[in-house]
Order: sequence, then C-alpha cells, then structure tokens
Amino acid sequence: MPHLANVVGRVWSGLETAAACIAGVAMVCAMLLVTADALLRHLFDNPLTFQIALTEKYLLVTMILMAMPWGFRTGGYIRIDELTRRLPIPVAEVVLRAGLVASAVYIALLALRSWTRFHEALLRDEVVLGVIDWPVAWSWFPLPVGLGMLSVRLLIEACRPQTGPAAHAPHASAEP
Repeated sequence: MPHLANVVGRVWSGLETAAACIAGVAMVCAMLLVTADALLRHLFDNPLTFQIALTEKYLLVTMILMAMPWGFRTGGYIRIDELTRRLPIPVAEVVLRAGLVASAVYIALLALRSWTRFHEALLRDEVVLGVIDWPVAWSWFPLPVGLGMLSVRLLIEACRPQTGPAAHAPHASAEP
C-alpha cells in the first residue's frame, strides 16, 4: 500500500503544475505587454499607460508566487547542506524534517497574513488610483495561494518516507 504522503504528493503535484502554468502565462503576458509598450512608446510616442501597474502589481507577483511550490518540488532552490552531510543519517533526517516543518509553519503564517490582507482589501474595495483604478485585493491574491501551496508541499516532503538525506535532493522530489 502506498504511503499517504506519496499519494497526497502526487495529487498535489498536479495542482502545483497547474499553478506553474498560470505563472508561465503571467510571464508571457508580462513580456508581451512590456514589449508592446516599448514599441508603441518609441515608434509611435503612444505608450500603454496601464502596462507598468498591471505588470508590477499583478503579473510579476503571480509569476513568482504561483511558481514557488513547483520550483521547490523540482529542486529550484539553494540548499546548504554542509552540516547535514556531516551528521549521522538518522540525525540528519531529523534535522531535515524539522527544518521542513519549521519552514512550512513560517510560510503558512505568511500565507495567513497575506490572506487577511487580501480579504480586508476586498471588503473595503481598496483601489490604487491611476489611469485605471486597480483593485488592491487582487494584487494580494497570489500570495496566500502560492505561499499556502508551498507550505503544503513542505509538509508533504517532511512526512514522506525517507531513504536517507539524499531523499530530499531535488531529483528525489521531482515529478513522477
């Protein structure tokens, strides 16, 4: 019978991949908008006045936060393992799991705080005034989603069966 963390991990991987695809779409949109703005600005002296606000407040935030869980799962992070490589394997596993759980708790708290901010801005109908009145709430929305998903990924990694510290290496947690 498969370990529960492995089953949950497979299902969660699909959600992370979907979130990464959303991040990719946001990246392509940002690139197209910036390119179109530059061309219109320099060739026709007619810039896209909304481009900077849309790109920096919505698209870039979405691009980064929605890709974070997928990035962690596929090894897109820097890991300093000088200490754990020198520890006995059982101790290293405890240290790695404790680090994953502590990170998950911290990221979950960030997700909760950003959800609170999103909800407050949504209830108050907060906007940033400009050429277009941009709703503040939706610029916050990718934070609780991306951070919440990353927190769950960290817990999945902390709970899955191990075969030594190498199990936390990027190749071990990549997509099946």
